[in-house]
Amino acid sequence: MGKRFHRYGLRMVAVVEALKGVAVVALSLVLLSLLHKDLDAVVDRLIEVLRVNPDSRVADWFYEVADRTTGRGIWTAVSVGLLYATCRFVEGYGLWRERHWAEWFAVISGAVYLPFEIYALCAHPHWTRFAVLVGNFVVVFYILKVLVDNRRERCCPPVCEGRPASGAVEGPPNLECGGDPRPVPRS
Repeated sequence: MGKRFHRYGLRMVAVVEALKGVAVVALSLVLLSLLHKDLDAVVDRLIEVLRVNPDSRVADWFYEVADRTTGRGIWTAVSVGLLYATCRFVEGYGLWRERHWAEWFAVISGAVYLPFEIYALCAHPHWTRFAVLVGNFVVVFYILKVLVDNRRERCCPPVCEGRPASGAVEGPPNLECGGDPRPVPRS
């Protein structure tokens, strides 16, 4: 695959990572807005807006979470969320700028989730879990392919229109295909 294709692929992954960061920052702001509020009243309003049956298990779960939530718990969730968002923004910036470290960061941060996603899919099979797992696999293996292609390009520059990869070059180099204007030294 060409460098141009990788640029668009990396930028697409960068945009997805940045959007995940924005979503987590927004969720963190929502959590901060819940500080010093009557969470039971917030749950009452939420159940009304979502049109959930007040006697259902979902409503019971919302009330249970509201009863267990503390200010310290909200601050902890916001802190973890902002740390996660910072990682997503850094990864997005690095992939957008085609930084080598960001490619490794993307592979590692994507591969970390794979065992948990596989376990969740095996424990409770559902098509959404399968879709998330497949999407994560695709991104991790795509970034791995970019890393391999970039390594191959750094180690073994391509031969262009009959121009040897090593040895002295007679005549002017072909600059249209990325040739170096300097003569290639003899080995």
